[in-house]
Amino acid sequence: MRAGDVPSLVEIVERLPLRSAAPVLTDPLQLILWENMGYLIDDERRGVLFEEFANTVGLDAAAVAAADWALLFAIAKRGGMRPEVRVERWRTIAAIVLSDCGGDLDGALRRASPGEARALLKRFPTIGDPGADRILLFAGLAARPCLDSNGLRALARLGFFAEQGAYAASYRLAIDVLVAQGRPDRDWLVDAYVALREHGKALCKRGVPLCPACPLDEVCGHAVVRAL
Repeated sequence: MRAGDVPSLVEIVERLPLRSAAPVLTDPLQLILWENMGYLIDDERRGVLFEEFANTVGLDAAAVAAADWALLFAIAKRGGMRPEVRVERWRTIAAIVLSDCGGDLDGALRRASPGEARALLKRFPTIGDPGADRILLFAGLAARPCLDSNGLRALARLGFFAEQGAYAASYRLAIDVLVAQGRPDRDWLVDAYVALREHGKALCKRGVPLCPACPLDEVCGHAVVRAL
């Protein structure tokens, strides 16, 4: 699938623009709240809600736990369907931090082994393996490769691995590619996550990829398949 003159993964990441409407958060609790701020909403809308949440509720566990339910619901209902579920998730997040981490999630993660830290993060609502890996990476706790679904799709279409029937299996293959062909330092892994995610969102779309506008079209495995 990949010819000899195809750029390496490192070269591809360097060729993709780093543009994102999402803030580069590094605090673990803030990263978890960001992920739980809305349902199927874009980064711009999520950012507006996150800023309102920060200004009216606060971004520490004690403030979230003490917040009035009506205030939380007023924010949650602008974040998509089932706002009451979102309110309960925010309260659950705060409760875990207060009861199991002494109110300091970042400190608890830094005191834990990598495996323990990952297991702790996966106890929070909506945080699975990819989310835990992203939090560990962005918070500077571990240089763990990670991708979201957009980045995974882009990497597969470029021809670096074949997508599997199960998302978890595809994710493992994608991470293997990042480990084998990427760089192990945190800054590069963050850049790779952001660049591939934005490429998947803007051009390498799930339904109709915008191949003619893609700077990688000539070297893309997806384009090779399309030409056959």
